[in-house]
Amino acid sequence: MYKMRPRFLCNSLPAGLMLGFFVFLLRPVSTQKNRTRMYFLDNRGSIVLNGTANAEKDTVVVWEWKPHSWKEIRISAFRRTGNSWTKDNAAGNLYPEMEVNPSTLDLTIDKPTFKWAGIFTLNQTEPRKQILKQYEIFGMKVEASSWRARLGSDVTLSCTISRLSDTVSLHWRPMDSSQTNRGNTDQIRLNNAVYLMFQRVTVQDGNLYVCEVRENGNILHTSNAGFTVYNDLYGWGYTLYRSSTGHSELHLDCSSNGRNYSRAEWTWSPYPLQQRKVIASAERSQPIINVNGTNFVNRLVTSGKLFDGKDFNVRIVPVVFQDAGVYACYLEYNRFPIVDLITVKVIAEPSDAVTEGDTVTLTCSVSHDIGSMRLVWINGDGKRVGEKTLTRKEKSLSLVIQKAERGRGNWRCVLFDDDLPRLFVPYYLEPSVRDISSFTDIRIIIVLCYVVIELAFALGLICYSWRMNRSCRNPREVKGNVTNNSNDAVVMQTMNSDPDLRDQNE
Repeated sequence: MYKMRPRFLCNSLPAGLMLGFFVFLLRPVSTQKNRTRMYFLDNRGSIVLNGTANAEKDTVVVWEWKPHSWKEIRISAFRRTGNSWTKDNAAGNLYPEMEVNPSTLDLTIDKPTFKWAGIFTLNQTEPRKQILKQYEIFGMKVEASSWRARLGSDVTLSCTISRLSDTVSLHWRPMDSSQTNRGNTDQIRLNNAVYLMFQRVTVQDGNLYVCEVRENGNILHTSNAGFTVYNDLYGWGYTLYRSSTGHSELHLDCSSNGRNYSRAEWTWSPYPLQQRKVIASAERSQPIINVNGTNFVNRLVTSGKLFDGKDFNVRIVPVVFQDAGVYACYLEYNRFPIVDLITVKVIAEPSDAVTEGDTVTLTCSVSHDIGSMRLVWINGDGKRVGEKTLTRKEKSLSLVIQKAERGRGNWRCVLFDDDLPRLFVPYYLEPSVRDISSFTDIRIIIVLCYVVIELAFALGLICYSWRMNRSCRNPREVKGNVTNNSNDAVVMQTMNSDPDLRDQNE
């Protein structure tokens, strides 16, 4: 006869529920060894990794190095003999930049470059294997497109780290907290670097800036960088980068620090280079005159003041793609700044694909190449999704966006020159109405499925608790019911098998 055990049931849980509680309570255990983290600035100073002074005789230790970009390398091995360490010549020679203290095994790297970043481990191999010391050193590199910039030019600062984990981030900020941001800067992060881009720098912009390495809100390391802005523009030239968007502006700065001049003019040679045209001119004590309004219509804006013989500044707003070319300022017959303007545009094809098509193609184009430029597409997650080195014939980069990728929203085309970003053009692609409807339907289905599963699980727990409560209150009743039910089953089986008994019962 089958017998239930109510006391056992009262003290147990379903296997699935027990597994759920077990997984919930279980905590992951990290096996990673603690490392000492250190930072160095590329090709500056020296870094010292402490070894071990106390060790038994006949102990063998090895310095090992695993660069952030290469495979693991065994630097050298040392054996303890008496009170000092002896280098194992069979293990190879040290790098010229390295030096090991024979008494303490301290490893010194003189003027470490970016390639030395990585994990350095002091391993004991005899008489037993163990890790004695472990360091992870991070290389920091700070660069600028120009350390000595001219008034009105563009400057980019870059800060790169050899390895960037998920919990660590890079940030630029001014050294002086009181320094105001005039809104002429953009900060962009890509891979292991953060870039600070200035448009039309002023003398006030030429200060120190700090690149911070942060983790969970804490500052782990800082590297300083700064540039100087000079307002002497006589005979100088530089390149500017502008997008052909409604908010883009081109400021043409021309000023003299010396004597006054009687006449001034700005000229423009459209790209591809054509004959020079005068676009603005003025006589001393006279208003600035827009000479050739047909090229810029009403987009060439002057200060509205009289020409004072020194300052002859104009601006073009908004900038269009065809504005690319060479601009030059002349005070009388003296050439002051000459500006090479490179323009960038982004177009979507087909233009109505955001509401009708399944895919859309974004094309980023550059007016002309100066020999060291490339384009990079970055998606909404900050990942590089397309790249191309430009030539005189190939001056654009296309990106095909599938229907499923539209929800990421922001796409950015970044123009690099000499491996530094000089301009980025954002393009926001809104999802189509059909996309939104599809996403909404999917979300509704997921929510309904989740609610049904939760209700079924809750109902199951309620039924299970109700049965357990009844069993726990009256165990004998459960046993009696089981016995009676068994007897009833025997009687019913007998009646069904004997026709006489069935007829008698009826």
